[in-house]
Amino acid sequence: MLSWPKGSPWLNQSLSRITRQPLFRRLAWGVFFFFITAFVLASSYLWRGYSFKEGEIASQDIPATRKVVYIDEVETERLRNEAAGRIPRDQYFYQDAQVSEQVDQDLKGIYTKIRELQKANLSPSERTLQLRDYISQVTGASVEAFSPALIASLSDLLQRSGDELDYLESFSRGLLKEKLKYTLRENALPAARKDIAAQVAEAGIDRSLQPAVNFILIRTLRPNVVFDREGYNKEVAAAKEAVLPVQRTILPGQNIVRKGEPIDKSDLLVLNQLGLLKPRVIWPSLLGVGLFVLLLAGLLLLYLYKFRRRFLENDQYIILYGLLFVLTLLIAKGVTVLKISTDPEIASLVGYLVPLAGGAMLITVVLDAGLAVFTAVILSVLVGIMMDGQLSFVMAGLAGCLAGIFSISSLSDRAGLIRGGIYVSLANAVVILVMGLLNRTGGSTVFMGMGMGILNGFFSSVLTLGGLPYLEAAFGITSSVRLLELSNPSQPLLKRLLMEAPGTYHHSILVGNLAEAAAEAVQADPLLVRVGSYYHDIGKLKRPYFFIENQMARENPHDKIAPSLSTLIITSHVKDGLDLAREYKLPRAIEAIIEQHHGTGLVSYFYQRALESDRPELVAESDFRYDSVKPQSKEAALVMLADSVEAAIRSLQKSTPGRLEGLTRKIIKEKLQDGQLDECDLTFKDLDRIATAFVRVLGGIFHSRIEYPESMINEIERRRSRGAAINQ
Repeated sequence: MLSWPKGSPWLNQSLSRITRQPLFRRLAWGVFFFFITAFVLASSYLWRGYSFKEGEIASQDIPATRKVVYIDEVETERLRNEAAGRIPRDQYFYQDAQVSEQVDQDLKGIYTKIRELQKANLSPSERTLQLRDYISQVTGASVEAFSPALIASLSDLLQRSGDELDYLESFSRGLLKEKLKYTLRENALPAARKDIAAQVAEAGIDRSLQPAVNFILIRTLRPNVVFDREGYNKEVAAAKEAVLPVQRTILPGQNIVRKGEPIDKSDLLVLNQLGLLKPRVIWPSLLGVGLFVLLLAGLLLLYLYKFRRRFLENDQYIILYGLLFVLTLLIAKGVTVLKISTDPEIASLVGYLVPLAGGAMLITVVLDAGLAVFTAVILSVLVGIMMDGQLSFVMAGLAGCLAGIFSISSLSDRAGLIRGGIYVSLANAVVILVMGLLNRTGGSTVFMGMGMGILNGFFSSVLTLGGLPYLEAAFGITSSVRLLELSNPSQPLLKRLLMEAPGTYHHSILVGNLAEAAAEAVQADPLLVRVGSYYHDIGKLKRPYFFIENQMARENPHDKIAPSLSTLIITSHVKDGLDLAREYKLPRAIEAIIEQHHGTGLVSYFYQRALESDRPELVAESDFRYDSVKPQSKEAALVMLADSVEAAIRSLQKSTPGRLEGLTRKIIKEKLQDGQLDECDLTFKDLDRIATAFVRVLGGIFHSRIEYPESMINEIERRRSRGAAINQ
């Protein structure tokens, strides 16, 4: 037997290499969440219900937890058997004429065989044995039925003359024809055989021959009345089918079993229908749960692979999604086991309190609305299973989730999450009312359920609002809510930018407008791009007057310093921006845009100035490039392009539409040729759409204006002065 050496370096290295693979980690997380889901779902089958047996005395009253309509199989079977018992069997017996003919042929064949054996060149004993075997074959009698006296009688029969045999054959055939002339049933066969023996004795046949003649007649005779079993069975089946199943209705709170009374088969049937009876064998339920969860996991993986593949390629997304799914399911399980009332009818409504919409809204905010919709369907089905397969809870859960998802799909602030909770409450109340009307539930029960549905919306909103900050902090998520908060002009950094570097502030606003329009054109994240644009140049706060947009009428300090030093100052605003972003705890997505919005681009103005110096051969292009990272995402690339285009457009003397578009496409082409877009996933088609979006926005900003004549300006001033004098 082979075994690995303890501490085998090869094995350790192999295991280490496998566990470091991203695919292994993702599979491990998937298996972990699969087992938790299966365990939560299986607990509904393992630890609930009673283990009664038929005839056992109930130790407590057991009321119905919900309304159930079921088929009473015991009573239905009893009524069907009664209907089948009323079918008269006698009508399905008929006389078979072929039986009489077959009996006559058999009898004739036996006497023919006797005559053949008389002529055969055999010893007497051999003739007797052959006759015995032939009669056994024709009549079906066993060899053991031939007694010594019968063998002797057969041997005597073989010695008789032809006339005697003719008489015995004629007598026997006539006797059997007489017996089969009328109906002869199975139950009348013993009496008929007794009568044959009496008639043989009265016919004057030799006593030595009577055993053989009697045996041949008795064994050859058989009933000529046949039972039409197929016709009878069809009639019985039709009679049973005509009996409708007995339907019984159990209302919530109705006692199924009373304490101290024996439990019968009907009680066990009702308990089973209500899901209150433990299965005798658990493994089929566990296997079913495992296969069902595996099916749901397969559908989820297929959806992600086809429509949201980026989530499968990121460990953080997998962990986050699995955590949200499992936590929502655990909360649902915890709520469903709560006993909210001693009244069974009210207690059965606990499923309406499960805040599924909270989990769905969190997935919408931190991940994706489409994924949240798919998850809502799965979670609603699972809650329905926890609540004994009741459709009302599935529909209410799904409606609440969809209302929550769609209400926050265009979220503008955290208050939108509260509004989402209100929509969830309304959706729950409407669906519960509709399901109550369809199921003909009592009015008080329906209103109680609607109240729980409204509370559900409140709980979902609280769960979303309370859980979102922790998820953002734990996973470094940049949610839409967080981005909307950062876009507020009252944010400290934006206020500083407006007051200390107003030119940069307005430049950032324009860059945001350009980048947002382009993001919508290429299916990027418009909100992230806009907010990233607002903060991309915050590093200029450290030395605002070294940047042309903040100099106003001031003297340009770069005129007095070397180009290399100017480049160092200009490029350092990226590092300074990252320091400020970390100080103010900006999300990592914003930090990435700050770091990548210049890439490794060339500071061409100061590079050209350096080339114009006395010793251009000492100028290295690498010294005049940003020491940063090229854009890794569409969003960072869009901010880079918008930043460059907005800065360049300001230098145009006459901003005609043609010149705007030409310069825009030129800058995008230069960035592409410089390799700045090599590491992001923008296509050539995307670049064309970006240019078109930029030109459309710039056309609105730099449109031409009417130049008023000098005389008109003077007239306006004159009228303004006159109005002021009258007011005095």
